[in-house]
Amino acid sequence: MTILKQNHVLYIVFLALLLATATTVLPSAHAADCDYSPQENETTPPAHMADWLLAAPTPRVSPGQAFEIVVSGEPGEAGWPSHLPAFIELRGNCPRVALELTAIGTPGPSRQRYLGSWPIEAIGIARLALADAANASLLLETASASIADSRPEDEQAENAATAQTAINPDLISPADAANTIAEPTALDFHEPMYIVFGGKNPKSARYQLSFRYRLFDTQGIVAQNLPVTQGLYFAFTQTSMWDLESESKPFRDTSFRPSLFFQWKAINPPLGDSLALAGGYEHESNGRDGLDSRSIDTWFASAKLRYHLPDGKTYIGVEPKIWHYIDKSDNADIPRYRGYGQLGLRIGRDSALMLTAILRRGTAGVGSTQLDLSYPIRKSIFSGVGTFIHLQYSNGYGQTMLEYKESHHPQFRLGVSLVR
Repeated sequence: MTILKQNHVLYIVFLALLLATATTVLPSAHAADCDYSPQENETTPPAHMADWLLAAPTPRVSPGQAFEIVVSGEPGEAGWPSHLPAFIELRGNCPRVALELTAIGTPGPSRQRYLGSWPIEAIGIARLALADAANASLLLETASASIADSRPEDEQAENAATAQTAINPDLISPADAANTIAEPTALDFHEPMYIVFGGKNPKSARYQLSFRYRLFDTQGIVAQNLPVTQGLYFAFTQTSMWDLESESKPFRDTSFRPSLFFQWKAINPPLGDSLALAGGYEHESNGRDGLDSRSIDTWFASAKLRYHLPDGKTYIGVEPKIWHYIDKSDNADIPRYRGYGQLGLRIGRDSALMLTAILRRGTAGVGSTQLDLSYPIRKSIFSGVGTFIHLQYSNGYGQTMLEYKESHHPQFRLGVSLVR
């Protein structure tokens, strides 16, 4: 089966998606016009606030409307404050606009939700920071007032009612916060991204790149009329094995995995526990012809469950995934070695040591094990995203698609990861 040209097309499509969304998903390069570094009159934050992090359910806010953020960290001996003074810095000369954030929902041991009202005059890309801990900040994108005012009257009325929750947080329903379809960022990381070196027979490097793109904007006409489409994603993952021992340093094999799937995510923000369900179509191939061609097409369903331990920081993750083969003609016996599902496990802290596992077992009673141990070497910007020293152990069948029915002795590789 000839699929090399198909993979080139997939590359082009995916790169086009990256370019098309780079200016809207990622902070604009012009944001550098504003110096977001701490100013001289900023005081040292209290000890318990020094490691606070801010996150937002959506990177977009509307002038004059309510917005929500989540503060993560140690609440201090007195617990989470009911109100937090904050400020907004705009581009240019960085004028500051003061505002107050009001606690909502049930406080958690390591995070608390807050609600505020975005000033009408704050337009464009802005930095939101806490007044008493300016290092706790994030960038938000604000729609223009004309766009906000052009919405239908019923939508403006709904948002006006939402803004009242800044005064009376009890108006917010826990169900509204606990159930949301997918994540707000259009372009996002999908699976772990790393490069590790080591192994034997031959010595090699293994790297993985993985992104996903939400096809319909939450504020677009399609998602507004069909909310279920907000959870429709296209993803692409590439995993390569690079031979470092042979004279020409060839790539031994590369796996290309485009997928189209729907994801529904249920979250419990106060406690940090979460459950995400996904299902859809996935293709995997190595882009080769003839006898070296390997490819499968599957329908899959998966779940990701995270449960936080009493300390509020350490969590356990369980990530089962099952699939049904639509086409496996290039390698009809692959279920004997790969099976019909896998179990992913993880335990650790986002800000500390993390251990993950991927376990597979085929119908022939053989399978594979992959363990990844990582530790941050710089402060993470988002949960699971940063720079980590990464140790990987693998054993069993199918380190590459080409070798799906070849067993390998235990392999250890060391490197770095950006997403874990």
